[in-house]
Amino acid sequence: MAVVVGVILTIGILTVGGLGVAGYIFASRVKVSTVRDAEGREKTVRVETPLGRLRLDQENVDPQRLEIPLYPGAVMRQNDSGARVDLDLDFADKKFRVLAVELETADPVEKVIEFYREAAADFVFSRKREGKVEFRWERGGLHKVVGILEKDGKTRISLANIGEPEAN
Repeated sequence: MAVVVGVILTIGILTVGGLGVAGYIFASRVKVSTVRDAEGREKTVRVETPLGRLRLDQENVDPQRLEIPLYPGAVMRQNDSGARVDLDLDFADKKFRVLAVELETADPVEKVIEFYREAAADFVFSRKREGKVEFRWERGGLHKVVGILEKDGKTRISLANIGEPEAN
C-alpha cells in the first residue's frame, strides 16, 4: 500500500513540476510592447505569445465603416475615437478583428431603442441586466453588435463589428 501511495505522490509531484516548467517557458516567451502618442497615452499595445498575437489600437474608427445604422445626432464620446483589436491565433490558423466605437446622445434610451428596432430590424433585440439593451446580427463569420445604456444622464451607444479581418 505504501508503494502505491508513493508512486501516486511521485506522479503528482512530477506533473505539477512539469506544468510549472511549461508555464515558465510559455511566460518567458510572452512579449508585451506599447506605443504611446504625443501626450503619453497608450496608442497601441502588442502582445506576442507562442500561440499567436494580439494587437490593440486606439484609432479613429469611422462609425460609417461598421455598416450599422447610426443614431441621428449621436456623436463620438469625448476622448474616445474608437478601437481596433486584431487577434491572430497561429495554432488554429484563425484571425479575428474587432472594430468598435462609442457614441452618445442626450436623447432618452427608449427613443434610441425604438430607432434601432426600426433601422436595424434584422438585428436580434434583447434586454440585459442593469438597464443594458443589445441588438445582435450574425451572418457567416461576421457579428455586429449595438449596445445601448443610459449613463451620467446620456444615452451611450456602443457599436462593434467582430469577425475575420476581411469582413471588417
